[in-house]
Amino acid sequence: MKRTRILAPILILIVALAFFGCQSQELTSAKVYVQQKDYAKAEYNFLTALDIEPENPEVPYMLAVEIYANKNSGLVDYAKAKKYFDETLKRDNNYLPDYMKQLREQLYGSCFNTAVNFYNTVIKNETTDRDADLKEALKYFDLSAELKPLDPKAPIQIARIYSELKGDNVTAIAKLDKAIAKAPESGDLKAEKARILAKNGRIDEALLMYDEAFNTTPKNMAIGLRYAQILFEQKQFEESAEIYNRLILVEPGNKDLYFNLGLTYLRLNDIESATTQFETVVALDPEDIQAIVMVGQVYFDGKDYVTAEMYFRQALDIEPENPDVLKRLGVTLTQQGRVEEGLELYNRGKELEGGN
Repeated sequence: MKRTRILAPILILIVALAFFGCQSQELTSAKVYVQQKDYAKAEYNFLTALDIEPENPEVPYMLAVEIYANKNSGLVDYAKAKKYFDETLKRDNNYLPDYMKQLREQLYGSCFNTAVNFYNTVIKNETTDRDADLKEALKYFDLSAELKPLDPKAPIQIARIYSELKGDNVTAIAKLDKAIAKAPESGDLKAEKARILAKNGRIDEALLMYDEAFNTTPKNMAIGLRYAQILFEQKQFEESAEIYNRLILVEPGNKDLYFNLGLTYLRLNDIESATTQFETVVALDPEDIQAIVMVGQVYFDGKDYVTAEMYFRQALDIEPENPDVLKRLGVTLTQQGRVEEGLELYNRGKELEGGN
């Protein structure tokens, strides 16, 4: 009987040691307070344990998870949570890797969403203190960028706040350069820098950066389209056509690429190639009236009025009351000597568009 009475306390002690391990009284107390949901006392004891156990990664980890990233603690502070997340890795870079990964994701999501909330109050004109809200947005976007340096979303938002809302393109570009140094394979970061350079009138630098961005991520359609468009705007039509041709290899069923390439060939006076592109659009989408009209106009400009008429009538079959097509067809018929019929269609188109 006496041995039975002694055994129970011993078992309890073994369980307690297994749970708390070899640790300071402060860390043990902090864990107990967490279980009791007394987070203020838990915080105090964790902070005290940091100095007492300077090499133990569990202490900063618990501070981050149970106190500063825990919405139930009443002490949420994502900046502090990240600080102790970093301290955990400093003490042991391999500490609980799966849980640390989850914590990073949780902190990133919380920081990014908090930043977006502050940003939206400014964008939606719901702010009572614009500068303060932008400062908070930048603070949390910065934390997000530090947590995920390879993710371009936060650095791009930081750059846009400086460029669009603060009118500070110099700082915006500097922030992007810092992000690009950490993530040199990010075409999105380079494309954003190119956009701001172009906005700032530094076109040659912008084109070089767009080229770098596109070559970094040659299958990124958004970057490729922006690059091709700015080349077109700068009248570098051969280079623009090259980019569109490369994009077509990525998305051969994208009719808009063929249409834009057709417009580019027109600027190069390569009528045959332009016609081929517009006809490809029509083949992909027989009801794309804009492409049908462009094909008809190319044949009209080449004085092939019969073929032009065929395309304009095809367009009218789709939109019988389209004033632009009616006028184009009218002019085409007059060029064939069918003046009365042509004038009737032309005048009909003028009436529909409200002309005299």
